[in-house]
This record gives sequence, structure tokens and C-alpha cells, in this order.
Amino acid sequence: MLLVVGNLVYDWIAGPVAELAWDTTTWPPEFATGLGGNGGTTAYAAARLGARVRLVTGCGDDLHGLVCKERLASVGVDGVYLPGLTGGTAVTMGLFREDGARALVHRPGVLTAAFDGVSSLRAYGDGVRWLHVGNPFAVPGLRRNAAAYLREAREAGWTTSMDLGWDRMGEWMGVVGPCLPYLDWLFGNAAEMEALGPVAGPRVVVKRGAAGCTVDGVVVPGFSVRAVDSTGAGDCFCGGFLAASLRGMGVLDAARVANAYGAQSVSAAGSTTGLLGWAETVSG
Repeated sequence: MLLVVGNLVYDWIAGPVAELAWDTTTWPPEFATGLGGNGGTTAYAAARLGARVRLVTGCGDDLHGLVCKERLASVGVDGVYLPGLTGGTAVTMGLFREDGARALVHRPGVLTAAFDGVSSLRAYGDGVRWLHVGNPFAVPGLRRNAAAYLREAREAGWTTSMDLGWDRMGEWMGVVGPCLPYLDWLFGNAAEMEALGPVAGPRVVVKRGAAGCTVDGVVVPGFSVRAVDSTGAGDCFCGGFLAASLRGMGVLDAARVANAYGAQSVSAAGSTTGLLGWAETVSG
């Protein structure tokens, strides 16, 4: 089983929009609402490809949270929603342009306190083979606790991985550095990896959008699709890589599945709208 820890977000995404003008109404042709967040999207993507997945995250007791929970349950994700959190589910409002670029506005909601009192993931480890941390920068509690979770996972004999996001606080290696000794895999896009700087220890996968990815410096070409919205594509990439690896695929084949899943994600508005199942993905 794959254990994912990370943020769960209700996304509201629309576009393409060339520009906004105050005191007017814009009518974009594409809208998508529902499941988002690095943790939620990665968990959904891996489960959509047939992996057994457990997600540990923070979720509010509101309609937005209910929609996200139902979406995860629809593909069999075992959702563990941390108790004792007050406030609403995290929400992101986003607009995208014709070229796929995005502008996002975010309310963290219950994520501001998620993982604060969670010193161990042992209670959620039954049957787990792999721990994946989805963007520690998105949740204050994960900034502080990710290294401890990964150390615990390594001691349990699990495979470990982490996906970067953009660190708006600029702490970068202050957060990731303590995690490196316990990581098997580190994922990030080119801008994130450049901001992070040189790393030693884990194997590195660099997500390069339409160009595909590099794995340990080896280029794995991407797939040519019409890009609609890039929201969540990197998380779907990770979910594809993890699911393929758990099926026993070799690294380069897993990277090809990951590229395909990233391409499927950008082909429709919303992070998971365009995702297909395993058979359709590997035969396409």
C-alpha cells in the first residue's frame, strides 16, 4: 500500500482567461471544481491507476470537504482525516491562460494546524510499503515533521519519496535538507530543483512539462497533447510514477507512465478530470 501525506484542497479552476478587468464579468468556457491539493491529487491519481492508497490529511467538516472525500472514495482511496481540526477545507481559486499558465488564490483553512500534534504515522502504517510526502511547503506541520515521518518510514523498511512545491517562505533546504538522508526519491520541476540547489542521497526525478522528465539525469520524452490547464499535472505525474513502481515496473517505464498521466491531466480543466485508468494509459 502507498501512504500519502499532504494537503487536501477544494479547487475552483476556470479559463482560459487572457486578462481580468475589475467591475466586469468574464465568461471563460472551461470550469472545473472539486478535488485538488498535492496530497489529494497524488493519492487520487495513484488509486485511479489501481494502486492501494491511504491518504492522511486535514479536511474541514463542510461541503467542500465532503466533495473531496467522495471523489477520493470513488477510486478507493482510504482517507484518514486528522481529528480535532477547526475551520474550513482548504480552497484554491485559479484562472488559467490559453498557454496553460495559472494564477492562484489560496485559503489554507484547516491545513494551518494539520499534523501539528502528529508525531508518528505508525497508526496508519498497516500494510504500507511506500511513504510519499506531497509538498511539505504547503502545510506548516509538514515543514516541521516531514523528516521525522521519513526517518520512521525508512526504519520500517518502506520506500520513501517527496514531491517539492514552490516554497513561498524561501526556506528550501532548511525543510528538505533534514529529509534527504531518509529519501529514496525526490521529485520536483526544473524551477524548484534550481531553487533548492544541489542534493545528495535520493534519486532525483525532474518534471519538465511537455518535454517529459529526467530520471537520474536520463531524459524520458513527454507526450504531445493540447494543453488546457496545468493545475495538478505534476501531482498526477507523481501518482503515475508511484503506481507504476508499485506494480513492479522499471524506473524508465514508470517515468513513461508518469509522463502520460501528466499529459492526461493537462488535457482538461482541473487536475484529475482527464485521467484514465491503467489499461487505457499504458496502451495509449
